[in-house]
Amino acid sequence: MNPPHYGVANYALDTFMFHSNDCPGKQSSGGGVSKACYAIAWMALGLALWVPPNPARAQGDGPRAYQVVPDGTNLLAVYGVFLDGNQTADPGSIIEGGDIGVDLALVQLTHSFAAGGKQAAAFAVLPFGEVSGNLKPPFNAIKGSSSGLGDVILGGIVGLVGPPPLTREQFMTYAPGFALGVLGKVTLPTGSYDADNFLNMGGNRRALQLGVPLGWYIGESFLDPALTTVEFLPSVQFFGDNDDPRGAQETGQDPLFRLEAHVTRNVNRALWVSLDGLYVYGGETSTNGRDNDDTQRAFELGGTLNLNFSPTMSAKLSYGEVVSRNDGGPDGDMVRVLFNLAF
Repeated sequence: MNPPHYGVANYALDTFMFHSNDCPGKQSSGGGVSKACYAIAWMALGLALWVPPNPARAQGDGPRAYQVVPDGTNLLAVYGVFLDGNQTADPGSIIEGGDIGVDLALVQLTHSFAAGGKQAAAFAVLPFGEVSGNLKPPFNAIKGSSSGLGDVILGGIVGLVGPPPLTREQFMTYAPGFALGVLGKVTLPTGSYDADNFLNMGGNRRALQLGVPLGWYIGESFLDPALTTVEFLPSVQFFGDNDDPRGAQETGQDPLFRLEAHVTRNVNRALWVSLDGLYVYGGETSTNGRDNDDTQRAFELGGTLNLNFSPTMSAKLSYGEVVSRNDGGPDGDMVRVLFNLAF
């Protein structure tokens, strides 16, 4: 994952600026790219940006989530996440033996900017939806459901190594390479929660995730039709205590380590695909100060397809599932559908 201006930039710019008649007035009178062409390319670029939050557990933040984009990029993203397995709506929380369905809709606003000569971005995510399920036999009489708002996620990222802050014109010709940044996310206990419920939309606790997104971009520019990327995101998430849990005085959780990886490849001017992987370890829980011996370990695989419909709309579809786990690890599969709008 990459340096600065974060959100995902696919090469929609390439599609509309250099290889398409959809760009009106492609050449200005001086032989350069016209202002109208820049405007269309800028909208197309903005549609590629997104920074998914943790509820999309099966593939983490997703491919090209932190690729460089020009300063001042804004994006509104709306997406759905559908989980089936033993994971709850609270990121990092699972119920062993659970048969749980989580249906989430998320609205995210992202703004990129320059900070101290570095590229940076800030984002806010509001989830809402429904979680329902039960314990598997012979305990399936234990059931629950909840709907409403989930826990708000606030975050930011700063590029440390890689491109400096780029104007729109500079972005189109900049030669990519290695990039590295630092990422921080805070989850706030704003979601619907009732200690008497078996399942809740909110976790009634705070969480802090810190990560180091890094990646290699193989191509002549970010707009190269043959662009290939190799991305890694190691991160650790710390959890606050829940002081009002079901059937106990207090519950806690150890830090949860994640290693997310993606290999992406442009297929044509408006389509790219990705092979996605995620390894998780840690997160042992405790009840009233006593360890529950439920350390998580799991490996998840999936894939992503990204398609640009127009200069103002794009969509991304991801699927992932757990292929290896221990008894305490997450299980199940995930589908994520994302729609982007530049403004």
